[in-house]
Amino acid sequence: MRNEKPLSELVRLRRATDSFAAEPISAGDLEEILRAGLEAPSSYNLQPWRFVVVRDLQQRRKLRAAAMDQQKVEEAPVVIVACGDTLGWREDLAEVIRLGQEHGIGGDAWAQRKRKNVTADLGSHPNISMWVAKQTMIAATTMMWMAEALGYDTGPMEGFDEEEVRMVLGIPRHVRVLFLLAIGRLRGEDGKYPGRVSRARTVFAECYGQPFQFVK
Repeated sequence: MRNEKPLSELVRLRRATDSFAAEPISAGDLEEILRAGLEAPSSYNLQPWRFVVVRDLQQRRKLRAAAMDQQKVEEAPVVIVACGDTLGWREDLAEVIRLGQEHGIGGDAWAQRKRKNVTADLGSHPNISMWVAKQTMIAATTMMWMAEALGYDTGPMEGFDEEEVRMVLGIPRHVRVLFLLAIGRLRGEDGKYPGRVSRARTVFAECYGQPFQFVK
């Protein structure tokens, strides 16, 4: 049985990886990483994320050029390109409702209410790109943690030219490119802990600016 690392340990010890060894990821592990992300929660359960799994070396080289020439894009055996489909909810809503009913979540009244609420909300959403980004980042981060739990190293990236990535991978205009995740095995030494700013600056209680009292 696989010995997965506990999340509490990963949160403390994980570092972004900048250089990867030429060691492949097993097909089984890659599928487990992807499945973990696909089980992430999303608003209305609409799952607007779309993931492009890039393993081909020539594709990774092209992607590197679109990602500010970051070497880890080419070095890592797998790069997952996380995208958000701004129009996908229109096509997927009926299937999401069907799945909900299949799993006993609600009947016809529930389906009608969900259809009405989703259409009203997303049909006139003031920033649908932001909406899909929120959903997609939950799923992409879940993949990152699962990869780490399975013993791999990860390098998350937001430094890339979206239009160039879109051209390399043939991504439609209505699909936003949000995040690149390199996965593989660390080459060399892991980065040092960079530190965190005071919790008094970032965590508040009840109202913004009011200190939260940590026990330890």
